[in-house]
Amino acid sequence: MMILVDAMGGDNAPDAVIKGAVRASKEIKSDICLVGNEEIINQKVKEFYGKDKIEEVASNIKIHHTTETIEMEDTPTVAIKHKKDSSMVVRI
Repeated sequence: MMILVDAMGGDNAPDAVIKGAVRASKEIKSDICLVGNEEIINQKVKEFYGKDKIEEVASNIKIHHTTETIEMEDTPTVAIKHKKDSSMVVRI
């Protein structure tokens, strides 16, 4: 089973999402896919764990790169229609 997680969404993202995924990766047997900006995610991995890529921290975590982000100010229906490469839309 693959668990898809919107790495760029929610309060304290992507920090809390990355830390939660790493913690979960040690407790579950499923693969985890963080959906979001790969550069930002890997910068945070370097900051938190001293590794260049998330796969070096947990082998069952992968990243699906996206280039857009839905912001709080965006109208949901418009954002979903126009931001096709956002982490939220790709994950869905």
